[in-house]
Order: sequence, then C-alpha cells, then structure tokens
Amino acid sequence: MAACSEAPAPLAAPEQPRPIINGTFTGSAFGNVGALLYDFNGDGVIQGREQLCTGSLVSPTVFLTAAHCVAWLPASARLHVSFDPDLLPVPDAVIAGTSFHYDPAYGKNQADLHDLAVVILPEGSTAGITPLQLPPAGYLDGLAAKGNLGKTLFVNVGYGTSGSKTGPPAFGWDGTRKTSKSEFMALQPAWLGLLMNSSATGEGGDCYGDSGGPKFIDGNTNMVVATVTTGDVPCRATSWDYRLDTPNARSFLAPFVALP
Repeated sequence: MAACSEAPAPLAAPEQPRPIINGTFTGSAFGNVGALLYDFNGDGVIQGREQLCTGSLVSPTVFLTAAHCVAWLPASARLHVSFDPDLLPVPDAVIAGTSFHYDPAYGKNQADLHDLAVVILPEGSTAGITPLQLPPAGYLDGLAAKGNLGKTLFVNVGYGTSGSKTGPPAFGWDGTRKTSKSEFMALQPAWLGLLMNSSATGEGGDCYGDSGGPKFIDGNTNMVVATVTTGDVPCRATSWDYRLDTPNARSFLAPFVALP
C-alpha cells in the first residue's frame, strides 16, 4: 500500500529527496489538499513527522482520504488535518477532526477495495479554503469512450515520500506538499492505473504517505477524479488509484457530501 501506518521517518534518502516522485513544491497552490495526522505518541502535540496520509477537502467539513489509512485505528482515535504546505517542524495550523468513517466494504474484494474514508471537520474550520469538486457518475468512462484518456496526463499532489529511481529502494521525506504528473496506463471498473517510471516517461508519480491524495486530470485541478490506493513497492513503475465516479464510490460518499 502507498500509505504509512506509522510516522514517516527518513531512511537512506536519495541525494535530492523529492516527495511525490519527480515533484515540485506546491507553495500556496493546491491549498485544498492536506495532510492527515495522528498523535502517535499521545503527547497531545501534533508534529509534522506524525503525517499519516494525504487527502482532499471535498466540502467545507469533509476531508476525503483512503480507507487503508484509518481502518486500523480504534474508533475513538482523534485525527487531525493540516493544509500547510510544509509540515516541519510542526504545522502552523491543525484542525482536529470530530469523527472519521471508512467504507464498511473495505478490503473484502480485491477487485474493488472500497478504499475510501472521510474525516469530518468542525463547521467553519476550513473558512477561506475552496473545496474540490467530485466527478459526475461515469466521468472517466465517458472520457475513455471518446478516446480522450490515452494521452492524458494526471496530476499528483501529496506529502509522501519519494522513492529512489535506481539501486536499493530508498525513501526520502521532507514534510512538504509537492506535485507531479503521471501518464495514463489503464482504466478498470474500480481503478485508474498510471505510469510513474520517471526514467521512461520523464514525468513523476506517488509513494508512501501519498495515499488518499487526489488525482486530477491535467488542466482541471478543481475536480478530483481518484484517490491514491497502491502501487509497486519501490514506487518506480505504477500507481493504482481508486475511482470516485463509480457506483460504489458514490454510494459511500453520498451521506457525507453532495454529489454532482
């Protein structure tokens, strides 16, 4: 899985760690993409290194992420969200979630993992942040039917690690939100597959800690069409992302956010 189940820690970092494979720092751009944080040591202080996953604001009170980021936590766990572009040493602004929910069908069918979760945020806590749009039903299928996906680039945004391109796997992390692009690979009933072999495509991808983060179609970064679920272990070849335009995804999301 592309998420961390414990606080990310710097391993044998590449010479130039670049979270989000081959990525660039977003700065204030993508201000509606945030980091999911959890107080691992229970000291009451939310530190940048306690970043768990990535996610997106899809309504003023709903933060969308991946089920595998939260399904292992006790129901009483308190999750936090920060939209700061740099989490280190501690985020400047942290929002405490009021509850979290993941798809109860998560993990029961490998063909469709139902890998979605939401964190509910307090009213007024995201004032000034414009939520992202969700896609209409069958949106990606419609684009595929018109032959519009084959040469499409998708935009990745997240706070996760960067995998080394060659040699023994190594994962650098610097706590910043970065963005890159990936080439289209395949569309399946529940999944969007992307290529992220930087050496072959000249583009980028995602890695550990980017789970739950958004996938945008290049040229429309107002609509999140999928969320990061998994990829190859060294973060060098492929990324599989959970589609948001399918009946199962929409069924889970409908109680929490208005759907187009």
